[in-house]
Parts: sequence; C-alpha cells; structure tokens
Amino acid sequence: MTETYRASSLDMLRSDSRIVTVLGPADFGDLARVQNRVLALASLGPATRLGLRADHSSAGWSYEPGRVLEHITEGPAVDRQQLTKELTEFSHASRPEIPLRIRLAGRYLFLDLNHGLGDALLPVDLFAYLADATPDAPFPAWASSAVDGHPLRKALLRWIVRNPRKVVDTIYGRVRPGTVPEAADRFGISDAASQTAFRPWAPSAAVATAVTRQGTTDAIRRWRETHLPGASVSAVMCAAVATAFARTSFPVDRSAAFLFDCRRYLPPSTVVLGNFAAGIGFSDIDPTSAREVHDALSGAIAKGRPIASATISTIKYKREQKAVSGVFDDRVPVQPKVRLMYSDVGRVRQLEQVSWCAEPADRAFFVIADPGRPESVMITMETIGSVVFVSASFHDNVFDSHMVHAALGLVAADPLALLAPQEKTA
Repeated sequence: MTETYRASSLDMLRSDSRIVTVLGPADFGDLARVQNRVLALASLGPATRLGLRADHSSAGWSYEPGRVLEHITEGPAVDRQQLTKELTEFSHASRPEIPLRIRLAGRYLFLDLNHGLGDALLPVDLFAYLADATPDAPFPAWASSAVDGHPLRKALLRWIVRNPRKVVDTIYGRVRPGTVPEAADRFGISDAASQTAFRPWAPSAAVATAVTRQGTTDAIRRWRETHLPGASVSAVMCAAVATAFARTSFPVDRSAAFLFDCRRYLPPSTVVLGNFAAGIGFSDIDPTSAREVHDALSGAIAKGRPIASATISTIKYKREQKAVSGVFDDRVPVQPKVRLMYSDVGRVRQLEQVSWCAEPADRAFFVIADPGRPESVMITMETIGSVVFVSASFHDNVFDSHMVHAALGLVAADPLALLAPQEKTA
C-alpha cells in the first residue's frame, strides 16, 4: 500500500518548478554508492522528502522511496570547462513528472530536484552526504530529528508574539496603496510603464558562473567595518553583481528581488526540509548601492516581511490552487532591462569538509533556478569557506550570453572593486 504525505501550501506553490545544481570535483565513489546512499536516505520516511512523488495538482503526495533509483544514472566524465554547457543541457532535460534526477559525471554530480520537495538547503545537505568518502558516512543530522512539515503558523505566531507593535506596520506596508501586488510576478515587480514595444518570446534558460578568489568574504568583512558597518556580506555581493552588469553595458532596472529563508523566525532547533523561503520585490531601489541593498534587506527582516509574504503566498495558493511555473510571459520588451533577483544561501559549512578533489578556487557549486520573467536574471550565491560561488540564470534569447559571462568575470576578479565610489570612500 502506497503511503501518502500531505504537502504544505509552500511546497505546492513551488511544485511546478525545478532546482538544478552541480557540485565537484569531489569523491562521489561509483554509481552504486550514489544510488545506495540516496535510497537509504529516501527510505527513512516521507519527511526526508527524497522518496516523495511531487504532484502540482494534488497535495496528497505518494511516498515511493524505491523509485528514486529510476533516474540516478552515470554519464561521461566532464571537466571544469564543460560545466556551464553541461549544466544548461541537463536542466533542459528536466521533466515535471520526475521528482529527482541525478547524474554522476566523473568527479561531478548533477542534481535536478522538483522545487516542491525542498528549497536550497536540501541539495546542500544531500551533496554533503554523497560527497563524503568515508565508508560509513553518517546521515545528515536532520535524518534522526523530528521534521516540521508545516512550520508557517508556528513561525508567524512566534514573530507576532515577539513583535506585537510591528504587526500593523507590516500589514500596512504589505498592502498599502501604491505598492506593487505580489501577483504581478514571482517577487512582485511589475512592468515599467515606459516599456511599450514588445516582441514574441519563449523561454531559453541558460547559466553563467563565477568563482571568487579565496579570502573574498574576509576582505568584504574588513571593508565593511570601515565603510558600511552592519552591512551583510550578502548585501555587498549583491551590489557588486549589479554593478558588474551595469559596467558590462546592460541597462539595469531600478529594482531588486530577494529570497529570504523564513527559518530565521523559528526556534533554532526546528528542522524544516521543505520549502520555507519567501520572495520580496523592491521597486525604486538602486541595486548597485550596497547601502540601499543593506537598508532594504535589514528593513524587511525587521518588519517581518518575509514571513508575511510567505503567509500571503499560501493564502493566494489556497484561493487559486495554482503553482508557480517560473514562466510568466510570452513576449519580451524590445529593449529589456535586467531585473535582478537574488538567492543567497550564505555560508554552507556542510560542504567545507566533503571529499573535495581540488583547491577552493577550482571547485564548483552552481545552481540554475527559474529566472521567471524574460527580463529576470536570477543570481544564486553560496559561500564555501571564504570563496563565493555565483550563478546567473537567465534567458539567452533576451540577454547576450557572452556579456553575462563577462559581467560575472568582473565579480570573480574583485567584487570590492565594483562598489560605487561614494561607498568605497564613505
């Protein structure tokens, strides 16, 4: 008899999109080791997510752990120079009915996950487990912990109890006249009124990648102590990326969107493996300014906007029963502006101790995430040690691929050199 797992609204909201990643070079062993470990983890129960059959049309997901082996395969070995091309092609082979695909390609492992099964934290823990070369590698810590499959109400109530005076301000700021409704797109950024000329368009997702030098995050922390106290490394990196696009002659929209991990609103001991992230769009913001980015991020967190956005998203889903597919248009402006969207996973300590086969700056951990609208460029960042891995997911029939690669090349060379002059000398 097939066991059924009830998916949350946040899981359902993302169940029609994908997370595609690659990590390496590392010691993943052979195909049998990868298959055995994934099967062992999936067989622990539906709360571990990997054995679920995500279905965007029903919240009753079946739990069939044995089927994870159907799409764990081995392909020809690839090298570092082939990764971007291979990752793009691997993402194009995604199928909505397949919840999990894994391909071992020499020292690199490609992962294609239904976004309904989890957010960015699930691939991180899975890679850490699969790239542990010890014979009896332990399961991820959460495998033996109670997993909260429906944490939204708990997080919302906890925030309200701790911040009773901010509730009205948060609600007012979320729905006040003049703000852009979230339904406008995935993160609530609407079309500019001046964009009147359009051409037909169909998705053509691609990816560009960059790896910063070792010591990058240490240098950013030293810089901010003098120039922008209190700013996060993430805010500085986001501004550097935006500046790199502007310096590469891309017209950059005065907006930015960010994905926030709502686990910050839960007790530290709470384990959440499903989707628990919320996107927020900011209009009339200079994305090249670290100061403006920092103010936007810190202000949103202080006002509880991420948890409010997650709550409204679930209400909207329950009303419309419609998953986010990642495709919002069939036309694109003739003169599009880059609309930057950011997902910063932060420092992933789980991956620092895996069995790497290269020095930090020669490693890879890259992600393709649905870029949404044709003008959207989704920037995904992960930090391992003091190195930042940056991916730009975009549509190569909207923005020139070589120019996007050139922009990320500036980020890889020196993020601090990209900051606005007034911020460098403040």
